[in-house]
Formats: sequence, structure tokens, C-alpha cells
Amino acid sequence: MKLFCLPYAGGSATVFSKWRRELDPRIELLPVELAGRGRRFKEPCYPSLPDGVKDVSSYIMEQIGDSEYSLFGHSMGSLYICELMKQIRRNGWRKPRHLFLSGMYPPHIRDKKKIHHLPDEEFIQEIIQLGGTPKEVAENKELMEIFTPVLRGDYKNVEEYFLVADQEMWDIDMTVLTGDDDNLVTLDDINQWRKYTSQSCTIVTLQGGHFFINEEEEKVIDIINKTLTA
Repeated sequence: MKLFCLPYAGGSATVFSKWRRELDPRIELLPVELAGRGRRFKEPCYPSLPDGVKDVSSYIMEQIGDSEYSLFGHSMGSLYICELMKQIRRNGWRKPRHLFLSGMYPPHIRDKKKIHHLPDEEFIQEIIQLGGTPKEVAENKELMEIFTPVLRGDYKNVEEYFLVADQEMWDIDMTVLTGDDDNLVTLDDINQWRKYTSQSCTIVTLQGGHFFINEEEEKVIDIINKTLTA
């Protein structure tokens, strides 16, 4: 079983790398690196979320081979999965066995606060309030000057992305993860993911804010292990 992991806004493949130590050995971890960060830092960021998915889908399909595979996305990564599922259906590609959608409202919900257009100082404050940005990074002006355009581009792509729920019914089991103190995503938002599959949709609430996957890493990995090795 191969597990492809798609990061949150501003995140790189390294946010998932440490999962290898705890994942069941039958699961091969394949973190997806997006352009503009990590080892692809010098590449231009994507002008839209669908453009990003066109890029990473070729990598994912090349890596699958004859293996079963599943997808995990946190926050922005969940929306990448939504767009990837459109491409899988359109191109007749082999479907994933399981989807893990974490820390994100479904893409048909449009009433969320938009921040990508804010001036740098206000934008950075919004990002810091969500958590997930290390204090030493947030307080380093030079680092933030490098990091902010990537974050802003990701938030633009997230905030402009939209799907109609009724047009995207997937025939795949899903696990939806949320933090009980996430100010970005409500429990009602999370329950609306059920509209996206004709199969089971298991909702799991863990302790923590928007970046509960860091705070509850062991539990997240345990859920993945039990789900994919059952």
C-alpha cells in the first residue's frame, strides 16, 4: 500500500517525513513535494490549485505501479485530493483505496474569511493565529519575506477553489479528521464531507486546533495504520 501525502498551505514534503518511523511497514509513505518549496524551492508556485494538481498527478500516477494506494491531505492538501479525484475520474485512472481528508471544509462551502489579499503584516498575523508556523520562523523577518509569497499564493488558490458537491460523488471510503479547537473548520463543515462519497465516511475528532496533526501525530498515524492494514 502506497500512501501519498499532500501538505497544508506553505508546507513541504518534510512535514510528513517523520511519519515513516511509526507507519506500519506495509505502508510506503510518499510525501508529495509541491513547486515553490522544499527541494522544489526554485520552481514557480502554481497560479491555481488545478494547475498544481496537474503537476503532482503525473508524479503520483508514475509512482503507483501495480500497488494499491491511498491519499492523505491536510487543509489545502484535502482540496488537492478533491481536484485530483476529478482528474482520476476524467482520465479513467485507477482509484485510490481510501481518502484521508484532514483539517478542511469541503470545497462547495464559500462563506469563509478570505485573507490572501491582506497587506503583509495583517496576512502574517492571520497565519500565526492559525498556528503551525514555528515561532522562530514567524519572528524572523528575512525568513518571512521568503516564506510569505508562497503562503499567499497557496491561500489564494485555496480561497478561489470551488466544487459543486453533487457533481463529485466518489465511490471510495473516506476518513475525515478534525481538531476540536479548530477555528477554521466547524463540525457542520466536516459533516458535509459525507456528500462526497457513496461509501463510508468516518469522522474523527481529535484534540487541538487547525494543526492538530502535529499535536496528535501518534493518533493520526494510528488511525492510518488501522485503516489501511485492516
